Amino acid sequence: MKKITLLIITVLMMNAVQAQNKVEKLEEYTASNGITYKVGDEIRLGRGSDTNGKFVYVNIGGWGMSTDAETNRLGAANSGLIVTVKKIKSYNYKRYKGVYFTVGGGNLTNYNLDIENAIVTCEIEDCKKEGESAANSSTDKYDQLKKLKDLFDDGILTEEEYNVEKKKLLETN
Repeated sequence: MKKITLLIITVLMMNAVQAQNKVEKLEEYTASNGITYKVGDEIRLGRGSDTNGKFVYVNIGGWGMSTDAETNRLGAANSGLIVTVKKIKSYNYKRYKGVYFTVGGGNLTNYNLDIENAIVTCEIEDCKKEGESAANSSTDKYDQLKKLKDLFDDGILTEEEYNVEKKKLLETN
């Protein structure tokens, strides 16, 4: 009985250590737009990338979060809102990968911001590198399409979300 108990405790401890290695708390993060974000920095939201103007990559988090993903999406009226970075975490799970910011918008609840996808879809204002040439823009378009496809393949985006974002990228460039 003691051996079985010891084995169970060992397995549980190994799982806990593995889970900890999949989440890393960061003090700063240099994003694909060339900006290094730190805790305390402010980010201005752009326009929501969903067809109705809602944000796909900025969602209500914390105590205000609902079990319904659609309900958690930040509304279109929040375009231009300035949010403050409170936490930066890197996740490396099978279906949940990337760098996410916990941000506050001056009210009671926090929001989760998927920074790289927010950059790709211009859900934050600093979505393009300054001085970007037309040639770079074309190359970036294909890089962004590849990133979107990777997110779809990893199960992070639904087929509908993938198609909407792909269409936007192809139409804007």
